[in-house]
This record gives sequence, C-alpha cells and structure tokens, in this order.
Amino acid sequence: MPVTHQDQKPAKQRKRPTGDSTTAFGSETETSRTRKKALRKRPTENPSALRGTQAQRTRKEQRKRSGEEAVPRLRDALTSSAETFHITLAEAGEVTVEVPREALAVLVETMALINSGRAVEVIAKSTELSTIQAAKALGVSRPHLVKLLDKGLIEFRMVGTHRRVDVASLEGYRRREQDEQARRRQAAVASAIGSTEAEGLSITADTTADLDAYARGELDAAALRARTLARYTRKAAE
Repeated sequence: MPVTHQDQKPAKQRKRPTGDSTTAFGSETETSRTRKKALRKRPTENPSALRGTQAQRTRKEQRKRSGEEAVPRLRDALTSSAETFHITLAEAGEVTVEVPREALAVLVETMALINSGRAVEVIAKSTELSTIQAAKALGVSRPHLVKLLDKGLIEFRMVGTHRRVDVASLEGYRRREQDEQARRRQAAVASAIGSTEAEGLSITADTTADLDAYARGELDAAALRARTLARYTRKAAE
C-alpha cells in the first residue's frame, strides 16, 4: 500500500540546549576535562620507594656522623709512639688487624677530607704526574697549577714539550698549604671566641667542639655555619 504524504511521520529532531542549559553543558564538559588533566598530572605515590629513600638518607647521615666521630679518636691514637696499631673489624667477625703508622695516618687524613666533602685520590709518591693529574690531585684548575710551577713552588721536569710534576714536591706544597689554612682557621676561631667573650657572652660546649673541628680542618666554613644556625634555630623553637 503506497504511503501518502499525510501518513509520513516527521523525523524526530534533536533538541539543542539553549540559554542556561548550554552554559551548564559547557561547564560540565570543562570540569570533566580539568578532572582528567588533574588525574594525569597527579604523581603516583609509592610508599615503599619513599621509605627506601628515607632509609638511604638516614644511613648516609649515620655514616657521616660515625666518620666525624672516628677522626678525633684516630688522631689521638697517632699521638702515641707506637709504630703499628690494632684495629678491630666488627663486620668481619671481630677480626683484629695490624696497621702501620703510615697507613693509619693516611686513613685519618682521607676520612677528614671525605667528612669535609672533598674528593680524595691516593697517589704513589714514586710517580710523576701530568699537569692535569696534578691539578686534580691538588683540587685546582690546570692554569692555576701551571702558575705554581712557573713560580717554582712545585718541582717538575720537562719531557719534550710536556711538564711532569714531582709527586713528593706536590705533596710538600699541599702540606704547607694545609698548615697555612690550619693557622688561619685557628686564628679565626680565636678571634671569634675573643669577640664573643668580650661582649659578655658564653659559648656552649657544642659550639666549642664545632670550632675545634673547624680549626683541625674536619669541618669547612659552610658546615660550621649550618651547624651553628641549626643549633640556634632549635633553641629558638624551644
């Protein structure tokens, strides 16, 4: 049976939101997009990783504290006239080993440098170094080392067009510089203590211990300031 024009039903038209409905629809869409972006940007928390990082930081701080406590004790041991020293290794089943004085002295100086945040490299005295190696061992730039060589402060010899630095002379210069730095640190500590006492103030035992460690070269100026600031910050909070 043919369908007449009157029998056809008009297609259902989709209503478009107008007015406030359009605003609400757009706002809802924008909120959904914002929520999805926030979910994508939100970092995934890993409690195990956080605990592991905290544990590593704690172990690092404990090692640093143990090293700072060990250096003064080892230095006290070196004041004796003994040629060998006995060190007990707890991690090896309480095994006691004999260490020559020279080796213990190197260990003490190495630990002191590590505690102060400096890099350490052990070099045999029977060798010669290139200017790059000597500069690295001294902790200075190569141009600065070349100036020291030209001034005659460190011995070297020429091999063709290259300089070869004498390690013994390099160590001698480093010891002289360390002695001079120690003298300046001790003078600075004495001046600080004198100025504090002149103002009628007293210095705590912790601060005195830190000043002594600074004078011995076991703490640098930055570490000394950080410890002093942390100590007074804690006292102010109390």
